[in-house]
Amino acid sequence: MVIPQGMSYANLAGLPSVYGLYGAFVPCLVYSLLGSSRQLAVGPVAVTSTLLGNGLEKIFGSLSTDPNNPEDPALQANINSAAIEVAFLAGVMYTGIALLNLGWIIRFLSHSVISGFMSGAAITIALGQVKYILGLKLGRGSTIQSLLDMIFSNLSGFKWREFVMGYFFIGLLYTFRWAGNRFAHKRLGFLRFLGPITVVVTSIAVMNIFGLYKNPTTASPYIKPIGKIPKGLPPFSANHWLPLYDVSRQVTLAIIICLVDVCESISIAKALAQRNKYRLNYTQELRAVGVANLFGAMFSCYTTTGSFSRSAVNNSAGAKTPFAQFVCSMLLMLTLLVLTPIFTNMSANVQGAIIIVGVLGLFDYSEFLYLYKVNKLDWIVWLVTFFVVLFAGVEIGIGVGVGVSLVLVIWRAAFPAIVKLGKLPDSAVYRNVKLFPDTQQTPGVLVMRVDAPFFFANVESIRDGIVRRVEEAQATPEAESGAAPVRYVVLDMGAVTDVDATSIHWLTEFVYDLKSDLGVQLVLSNLTRPVLRAIKNGNVHRRLGPDHIFVDTNDAVVTLSTGLKQGRVDKAL
Repeated sequence: MVIPQGMSYANLAGLPSVYGLYGAFVPCLVYSLLGSSRQLAVGPVAVTSTLLGNGLEKIFGSLSTDPNNPEDPALQANINSAAIEVAFLAGVMYTGIALLNLGWIIRFLSHSVISGFMSGAAITIALGQVKYILGLKLGRGSTIQSLLDMIFSNLSGFKWREFVMGYFFIGLLYTFRWAGNRFAHKRLGFLRFLGPITVVVTSIAVMNIFGLYKNPTTASPYIKPIGKIPKGLPPFSANHWLPLYDVSRQVTLAIIICLVDVCESISIAKALAQRNKYRLNYTQELRAVGVANLFGAMFSCYTTTGSFSRSAVNNSAGAKTPFAQFVCSMLLMLTLLVLTPIFTNMSANVQGAIIIVGVLGLFDYSEFLYLYKVNKLDWIVWLVTFFVVLFAGVEIGIGVGVGVSLVLVIWRAAFPAIVKLGKLPDSAVYRNVKLFPDTQQTPGVLVMRVDAPFFFANVESIRDGIVRRVEEAQATPEAESGAAPVRYVVLDMGAVTDVDATSIHWLTEFVYDLKSDLGVQLVLSNLTRPVLRAIKNGNVHRRLGPDHIFVDTNDAVVTLSTGLKQGRVDKAL
């Protein structure tokens, strides 16, 4: 499976097919010696291959439509070197993240961003491969509108033989996938992984038996073959690391690829570890993939990471140690040394078919529905990332997705939930009155909870929320008819894990403002140790008074209610 996929993904990156074999050989060998995941398969993947190809196109202006037989060999050599440089930079970043324990950085790529990004990229990648199925000679496109424009503008070059063979291969791949899923219970699940090698063998056989790789009457073959693939081990390439062709663009490209690769690789390895019931060493995992990329860049490889489909094959085949990857790398070495001439006449459309079927499996429709049901904000992030990837490109898409996620994080922090609490009948437990309508209220005492830490960006919204609820309570018909007005606000601080210096200053002033403006005393309860320490160090307890800090919310309400019934009200009120 790795041979046809590796060759196909190299084409996505704008590189000769052999670079896909190099990328599946050297990093796979290194990872098998250093990795902690027992099933993870390391090698070229579709999404980062596309990211690399799009980035290289921006650096050089254009890429060859056929990297195996380039119109400008010198330009193609420069493109190959630039790809190796990006792999070197990504490997350094990978390793640096592991050594400095900076894995937390990947948390900024939320699951909804990654899912939306992968889904949008899947469509653009698949659409970019339609040209091989239709037999069209087109350039690269990074957006859905540019790809559709190129396809429909060049339909006059449609080749029916390419279409029939390519469409047949797509159908065959889906047939194998369906059969593997349908009969998995009969130990035939391996069928879904035999599709790629089956279409490769079929393509080679048909092309050679019927001579479709040439046309005696014209220079153009009946069906375009991929061409000659160099035989031999990957050449040494560390001498291509420096100087960089375009420092800013290559570094930016390496950062994007590194972040996406880290998320993809770690998420796959984590899922496999959970399924096979063993613990994953995340630092070792990042270090292993980083060193694998560094060694790969030393031997003519472009960026590699964990592959969804090939890791699934490993897991289904019963791999229990990274030695499975070592065996795979040895088979790839044998292929490079002996078998590459076999692929010379393989049709180019077989690569298009493999990529189309492979990447469309990345379209996460189930996650789209799941997010819609669970969290609308995450669903919006998914949608924004998905559509920006489609219409603006993968690089902009992931940037916008991360940006929207950070904006939502800031928004959630700046406007925390402030809930009104009530006492459950026959208990000392206080809960949200909206979730438990049968809760009981204590006359003259309003109980609230803030579900977030206090810090400089949210204290004003907290103030507004508390004041608004006090004014609403004082404006109720009961208050207007002479019932006990609100005299105390009990703020349950159980969910407040931290307070900064700004919020301590604010809290000191807010105690006074609440008294002078609304005639209400602020009372704090259920404080955590760090918050209580900060309040004492900031002398807030002196402004509050020792009788207005309680360990338990119910104790606070009972004490204050008893005082109101006995006519004891704070003199300050």
